[in-house]
Amino acid sequence: MLENLGLGERLKGRKDLRGKKVIFVDDGTNQYRTMCFTIAAKLVKKRGADVETVAPAPGEVPHAKVVEVEARQKPRAPRPINRR
Repeated sequence: MLENLGLGERLKGRKDLRGKKVIFVDDGTNQYRTMCFTIAAKLVKKRGADVETVAPAPGEVPHAKVVEVEARQKPRAPRPINRR
């Protein structure tokens, strides 16, 4: 399933999906699909992506999509100057 989303194999120990968000649209009617989405969400979260599961709009087919998210910069605290 991850290969279908363009998220194939990864390098060991790398969080290669940082800055991406995977959105799973699931209506909950098919237990197998829900299970697959749950497992995929765990794998993607381990690789550093944000995960969101939403209910589909009327007439929308359950699916998953990958979205680029702009990187959030953490404010850096100034480093203390060594005083003697």
